[in-house]
Amino acid sequence: MLRVLLWKLGSEWAHLLRALSPRPGNKVFYFAFGANLSPDVLAQRRFKVFDAFDYQLENAILRFTQPGFYRNHGYASPDSVDGEIVYGRIYQILARDAVRMDYFEGVPFLRAHDKIYQQTKQFEFFFYRATRVIAGLKPTREYLDYLLDAYRQMPGIPQEHIDALAKTDVLEDMLPLDQTGIFVRDISRWPCWLHTLLIGYERWCKRLVKYIWHRSLLQQLIKT
Repeated sequence: MLRVLLWKLGSEWAHLLRALSPRPGNKVFYFAFGANLSPDVLAQRRFKVFDAFDYQLENAILRFTQPGFYRNHGYASPDSVDGEIVYGRIYQILARDAVRMDYFEGVPFLRAHDKIYQQTKQFEFFFYRATRVIAGLKPTREYLDYLLDAYRQMPGIPQEHIDALAKTDVLEDMLPLDQTGIFVRDISRWPCWLHTLLIGYERWCKRLVKYIWHRSLLQQLIKT
C-alpha cells in the first residue's frame, strides 16, 4: 500500500515539474512498441512528440508476458531473444516527459518494468522491459488493437508479421487475480495459511493502481 501511495505522489510531482518547468532544450529518445504507439494514448497522457520514426529493436521479441490487472491478463514486453526483432517507433520527447513515462510504466516503487538504455551510432534511447515474465498471458482486445492499428500504418513491417499478431488470443473474461507478483514478490516465503490473504492484498493493490493510473489532479496543467 505504501508503495502505491509513493508511486502516485511521485507521479503527481513529475506532472507538476513538467507543467511548471518543461525544460524544452532537454530531450531524449524513447522506443515505443505497445499502447504508446497510439496517438490517442499519447494525447491522453499529454506527451509532446518532437520527432518520430519507425525502428526495429534487435535481439528482442514481442510477447505478452507482462502481468496485468486480471487473471491471465498480459501487456507486451520486448523479451530478450537473440536474432529476433521488435517493431516500433522512436519518439523524441522531453526529458521531463521521460520521467513521467517511468511512472506510467510502473518503474519507480512498483518495479513493474526495467528501464533499459541502448546506444546506436546516432543516438541513445530507452525502452521498458517487464521485470516479471509470465508465459501464456493474453492482451485485451483494446490493447491488441492499439498495436495492430499502429503496425498497419508502418510500411516497414511485413504483412505476415501483422497477420500473425492479429491471430493472438485475447482475454475474454476479466477474472480477479489468483496469483501474486508485484506487491508480494515471493509468496512461498510466507506460511500457507496466509496465501489467500496475500493474494487478496495483491488483488486489492492492483485494483487501486488501475483506478488511479490515469487519474491526476495535476496532469491537466501540462500544455502540449
